[in-house]
Amino acid sequence: MKFTIERAHFLKTLSHVQSIVEKRNTIPVLSNVRIEAKGNSINFKATDMDIEITEIVEANVFEEGATTAPAHMLYDI
Repeated sequence: MKFTIERAHFLKTLSHVQSIVEKRNTIPVLSNVRIEAKGNSINFKATDMDIEITEIVEANVFEEGATTAPAHMLYDI
């Protein structure tokens, strides 16, 4: 997966998505945000098992793919 996105758009979207992710979680993957680059957009998704949030942002996608990453750590970078 390879893409470029404006930092401001990335942080705004990530702040919305990470708001439902708990810092301490009994299921570790629930602390992550799923990032999928496809077409000309990036799909950010997170859940706490009660609520799910998805945000789609336009970006330059060079290689499609998907991964998960710790939401709070990614936001703090």
